Amino acid sequence: MQQELNEQERTIFVEIPPAKAVVTLAFPTIISQVITVIYNLADTYFVGRTNNPAMVAAIALCMPLMLIITSLANLFGIGGSSLIARCLGNNDFIKARKVSAFAVWGGVAIITVYSLLLFLLKLPALSLLGATGDTFGYCYSYMLWVCIIGSLPAVMNVLLAQLIRSEGAAKEASLGMSLGGILNIALDPLFMFVILPDGQAVAGAAIATMISNLAASSCFIVYIIRHRKDSVLSLNPRDLSLHEHIPGDIIAIGLPSFLMTMLSSVSNAVANNLISNASAAAVAGIGIAKKINMLSFRVSTGITQGALPLIAYNHSAENFRRMEKSILSAAGLAVGFAVICMGVSFTFGSHFVRFFIADSATINFGGHFIRIICLAMPLASLSMTVVMFFQATARKVPATLLSVLRKGILDVPLMFILNNVWPVYGVACATPIAEVISCVTAVILMRVFFNRIKMHRQH
Repeated sequence: MQQELNEQERTIFVEIPPAKAVVTLAFPTIISQVITVIYNLADTYFVGRTNNPAMVAAIALCMPLMLIITSLANLFGIGGSSLIARCLGNNDFIKARKVSAFAVWGGVAIITVYSLLLFLLKLPALSLLGATGDTFGYCYSYMLWVCIIGSLPAVMNVLLAQLIRSEGAAKEASLGMSLGGILNIALDPLFMFVILPDGQAVAGAAIATMISNLAASSCFIVYIIRHRKDSVLSLNPRDLSLHEHIPGDIIAIGLPSFLMTMLSSVSNAVANNLISNASAAAVAGIGIAKKINMLSFRVSTGITQGALPLIAYNHSAENFRRMEKSILSAAGLAVGFAVICMGVSFTFGSHFVRFFIADSATINFGGHFIRIICLAMPLASLSMTVVMFFQATARKVPATLLSVLRKGILDVPLMFILNNVWPVYGVACATPIAEVISCVTAVILMRVFFNRIKMHRQH
C-alpha cells in the first residue's frame, strides 16, 4: 500500500510552478473533453445526414437523461477526487484508499437504481422530456441503449477518470476518455449506415456510444489494477468504509457538481418542452446550439477538473500562496478560451448549424439560438471555476449555492417569463441573464474567502 507521495504526485502538487502545474493537469483533461464534445457532435452530425429533424430532435430530447448520468458520476467522482487529494495533502493514505473504494461502489449502486427506475418509468419519462409522436420511437431507442443498458459503463467512464486524476495522473485519465471518444466517432457511421437497417440511425448512434463507454471504463479498471501497489485507488469492496465521515464528505463535496448537472438536465427539459410547441425544427435547432456551446463548457470543465486536485492538496497542506496562484491560472485559462469561443460562435453560428443539417428551418432557429447562448460562455467559465475552488477547499455551502443559482433557481423561471415576452427565442435568453447574476455572486463569495485567508495569515 502507498505510504508516501509518488514521484508524479510530488512533482505536480509540490515542486513545479503553479501555472505550469495547472497547465500540466488541465491540458490532457481539456483534450479528452474536446474529444468528448466531438463524439457528441458526431452523433448529431451523422444523424443530421438523414435530414430528418425528428431524429436530431430525439437526441436533443434525450440529453437531460445523459446529463443525469454525468451528474451521478460527478457526485461520487468529484466528491471522491477532492477528498482523496486532501487526504494526500494530510499524508493520510489509508483513508484515501477507503475514499476511492466508497466512490466506486457508491457510483455502481446509484446508477443501478437509476437505470432500473428509468426502465420501469420509461413512458412517463419520455413524455416529460417532450417526446411526441414523431420523436417518441427515436427517443426510446437512444434512451434504451445509452441510459438503461449502457448506464453503468457511462457513469464509470467519468467517475474513474476523475479518481485517477486525483493523484495527478491527468494524462492517463484523459487517454482513456479520449480512446472512448475516438472509438465512438469510428463506430457511429458503422452502426448507423452499415450494420443496422435504414431508419435505425438513432439506435446505431446510441449503440456506438454504449460500446465506446464500455471500452473507456474497461481501460480505467485495467489501469487501476496494474498500479494498485503505488496508488491509493482501490476497486476492492473490502476497502469500502462508512466511517471517518467518508460518505458524508464525498456526497457533500460532490453535491454542487451533481446539482449543477442535474439542474442542467431539468433546464434542458424545460427548454425543450417550451420550444417543442413551435416545431421539431426548433427543438433540433436548440439541441444543435447547445451542443456547439458544449465546446466552451467542456474546456472549462477540463480546466477546473484538472486543477481541482492541485488546489485541494495545497489547501490541506496550507500552502495558500501556491493555492491562490493555481486558482488564478485556472480562471485565466477558462475565461480566456470562453471569450474566443463566444466571438467565433456569434460570428459563424448559422454556418455551424448548416454543417449538421441542411434543413432551412432548423438552420434559422439554431443560428439565432447560438448567438444568444454564446453570450454566457465567459461568465459560465468564471462561475464554474469558483464552484470548483469551493469544492476543492471543502466549502460546501457556497459551492452548492452557486450551483443551484446557475441552473434551477434563476434560469427556469426566466425561461417561462421570457418565453411570454419573446416566444421561443426568449427561452434561450434566460441563459446569459442567469449567468450574469450567478457570476457576480461568485466573485463576491470569492473575495470574502480570500479576505479571510489574508486575515488568517496576519494572525
